[in-house]
Amino acid sequence: MDFKSRIYASSKGTTIDAIGQGQYLVCKPSGCTKVKGLHNAHAALRQHDSESR
Repeated sequence: MDFKSRIYASSKGTTIDAIGQGQYLVCKPSGCTKVKGLHNAHAALRQHDSESR
């Protein structure tokens, strides 16, 4: 069963959504990346936010 649950939203518009089975969708205004593991999701979010500076 797939689901989507918002975990985090940054002030720059980047979000992390849990999509099940240990996978997360990290989205910025220009697109999304699917990663495995919450640690990897937070790393991707930091990278997306630093790129938008």
